[in-house]
Amino acid sequence: MFASVRTYRFSPVYIQEINNKLQEMFIPLLEQMEGFVSYDWITTPDGQGVGVCIFRDEEGLRESLHLAAEFRKTHFNHVGMTTPEIIIGKVGAHGAVEPQTIPSQRENLDDHPTH
Repeated sequence: MFASVRTYRFSPVYIQEINNKLQEMFIPLLEQMEGFVSYDWITTPDGQGVGVCIFRDEEGLRESLHLAAEFRKTHFNHVGMTTPEIIIGKVGAHGAVEPQTIPSQRENLDDHPTH
């Protein structure tokens, strides 16, 4: 397996929009690609994001990098997202469990009403 780690910076006011577009639009594109294993997106409150993508083969991974670059230009040009720093390599160790659905921020707010 091969992985890429892409680190970005962007305006923190767009975190939820970025999260939503990646979940609803980008990940489904990756899931259609041959050899796709997983994608995770991590954000910090100050506007940093890290995308971790794993494919069974290097060719699929490299194709995903082109897809990510086009997606960033098309959907995130207005958020001040930087060109990422990218690390690519062969996966040396891997572990996983059955993925759980990550609740949306709206669901989290509904679980904790403010009074």
